[in-house]
Amino acid sequence: MARPPRKTSVAPPVERISDPVSDLSALPPRVAAMREKILEAVEARDIEALRPAIEWNETPPIFARGRTGPKGFAQALDILRERSFDGRGDEILAILKAIFEEPFVVATRGPVVTYVWPAFAMKQRPDPSPDERLAMWRCARFANLGAFNDIGLPLIERVGIGADGTWHYFWSG
Repeated sequence: MARPPRKTSVAPPVERISDPVSDLSALPPRVAAMREKILEAVEARDIEALRPAIEWNETPPIFARGRTGPKGFAQALDILRERSFDGRGDEILAILKAIFEEPFVVATRGPVVTYVWPAFAMKQRPDPSPDERLAMWRCARFANLGAFNDIGLPLIERVGIGADGTWHYFWSG
């Protein structure tokens, strides 16, 4: 009689976070291209200009933790407008600009590599300098100004782009 296979528990891969990186030439070409597509929309000052970056993916990015992503590309911009304090998307564009002005980190979990902006969203010190604290506030939504993380810092918006150039998410946490 054959024995059933032995059950073993496998721990999920540990996430490794690099030190902050400011050198944009270190980005893979497709990651750099997605960052540029997003920044082109920021420079256009029109939330509709984000459409090419969003539609470059197979599926739309996720725009809020715990919330299902848009069912299709047509809803993606509506979600961003909803999340923007002004209802037009201007706040979202300003936050994206602030996010991409900061250094990034490389988050690796098993074989999955994600480039995350701003670096301080993933690696926070409990005692940021006044300049670092100001940069954090620039990366927070107006709606979250009274909300703080577990070490008393603002809920910072972050962007994650996969090593293949896929825009995975834009959310706070």
